[in-house]
Amino acid sequence: MSGYDWSKVFHAYGTATDTAEILDGPLEAAADHLWSAILHQGTVWPATPEVLRVVGGRLREAPSLGLRFVRDVASSVNAGTEAEALRARVAAAPTAEWTAAYVAADEDDQVDMWDDDTGNLVLLGAALDCWDLLPELLDPVAEFLEDADPEVRASAWAAVTRLVNHPAVAARTPELLPRLTRLAAAAESVEERVSLVMDLGQLGGDPTPFLADESPLVRCAAAMTPPLADDLTAHEELLRMAATPTEFDALQGVPRFEGEPPRWTLIAVLSRRPVAPSRLYEPAVAALPHAFRMAPCPDLGPYLEVLFAGGWPERPTAEQRDLAREMAARDDLWSPVNGNRKITLRGLNLPDDREAWWSLS
Repeated sequence: MSGYDWSKVFHAYGTATDTAEILDGPLEAAADHLWSAILHQGTVWPATPEVLRVVGGRLREAPSLGLRFVRDVASSVNAGTEAEALRARVAAAPTAEWTAAYVAADEDDQVDMWDDDTGNLVLLGAALDCWDLLPELLDPVAEFLEDADPEVRASAWAAVTRLVNHPAVAARTPELLPRLTRLAAAAESVEERVSLVMDLGQLGGDPTPFLADESPLVRCAAAMTPPLADDLTAHEELLRMAATPTEFDALQGVPRFEGEPPRWTLIAVLSRRPVAPSRLYEPAVAALPHAFRMAPCPDLGPYLEVLFAGGWPERPTAEQRDLAREMAARDDLWSPVNGNRKITLRGLNLPDDREAWWSLS
């Protein structure tokens, strides 16, 4: 850690002087710090680029943790073709002066400094610095693509799919696809096969053979990938799984879902597919037991957006009437203090009024 002055950068909780001591210890013991202070709810900070460099150089010490950190940072900083335009915005602002003042200020003054938009440009600069590091990380990460540990393999492929979004290494994608296809076909566990199949689709490979997999979880995962966005067989797999969506949550540990219930990704993908809105009635009913626990609601909201795309109907379809009746009949959805329901329905220009839903049915 020598040679880098952590007192001149900050993380989510203040000046990063504590980061040096934490990184001097075992990498696994730094996990809480990495995902709270250094990568905070998907936001990178001026301390993050150097931490990314350090973790990238210590992958062999704690492969699964290090690879997940690389993956998560890469997911948060995808600048794509806009990198140079964003870089010009940062260069035109007094970001160095703002950062120096910030790390020298007390906590109250630091809070006030965020009223100045320069702070947001400082964070943007940190994201671009991380973006610039990604090509250097591809080879260290690629060393683990065929690791003996299936968790490490899956984490490595999940990281690689993010890294190759960088134009400087995107041309290496074709060399990865045959290896990934072979490993996915040979994976013994359903979880690893799902993870690798989804990575295969993300990289533009052909997941079609996995629509015939013996596991419905693998078939559904293959069906969710971008190359099968217009495949009718894939749509049917998604509809089958969406009828009992919590079954898909068995894949909670797969890196692709980043700790969220996998059914949320399934529902979001299905709702964007070109299937007749009437086909979404059964999945929408299956989502009702989980509805309005968050806002906007990831279980029911995507279906409502499609089924009520034209707003509150004067002449409802049969599916709209039936779903309105199912919704209105559930006491658990209509607590007067359920703010998640209010936010979700109002965001879709639908009434937050149980009687209105009864009347539609």
